[in-house]
Amino acid sequence: MNFGQNLFNWFTSNAQSLVLMAIAVIGVFLGFKREFSKLIGFLIIAAIAVGLVFNTAGVKNVLLQLFNRIIGA
Repeated sequence: MNFGQNLFNWFTSNAQSLVLMAIAVIGVFLGFKREFSKLIGFLIIAAIAVGLVFNTAGVKNVLLQLFNRIIGA
């Protein structure tokens, strides 16, 4: 068995829950430390990350079109 492929398959099947858990943990940590300016910036980045993780097919298509437009393939 290929360890790298198995790890990739595990990560892709669990990526959504892992991202949401990381966002929750970091958000709670920043909330308890009362660093609200960092929390606002983190929430903006977290919204982008959720969009990337939950819409992988759309992101793949957009990046492929961008690559083809830049390279000209």
